[in-house]
Amino acid sequence: MNEISSKNFLELSKMLPELRFEYALTQMIEKQNLWGLYGESGWVMLKADEDACIPIWPHKEFAESWVKDEYPDCEPKPIDFVEWLDIWLPGLKKNKTLILVFPLGDDEEGIMLEAQEMIDCIEDDLKKLGSNAPK
Repeated sequence: MNEISSKNFLELSKMLPELRFEYALTQMIEKQNLWGLYGESGWVMLKADEDACIPIWPHKEFAESWVKDEYPDCEPKPIDFVEWLDIWLPGLKKNKTLILVFPLGDDEEGIMLEAQEMIDCIEDDLKKLGSNAPK
């Protein structure tokens, strides 16, 4: 079952990385999950200069399209959002692992940031949602 239509896939593929980042955060919060790549050796980690980073996506379809190009032996695997926030991000921060949000391919990378920056962005979005919630 597809999470998004092929039309939405194309529209999202044309977005600037900054807009895809904002979209990805919103989707993670709304859907309470995100997607990473998992293979025989565990979660896919990339090398960015001297830093390690983990790629994540808001939809399975984007992770799948990336798998075909870069990591044919891996498969998309969901990550629970609460687990991401409470366990993953503190661990990534401790290990100084960066996060690559919503990459599309070699020519159109995603936004790369530190775990604390992602925590801050998520907390800001959650505060905004909280203040807009009906009373």
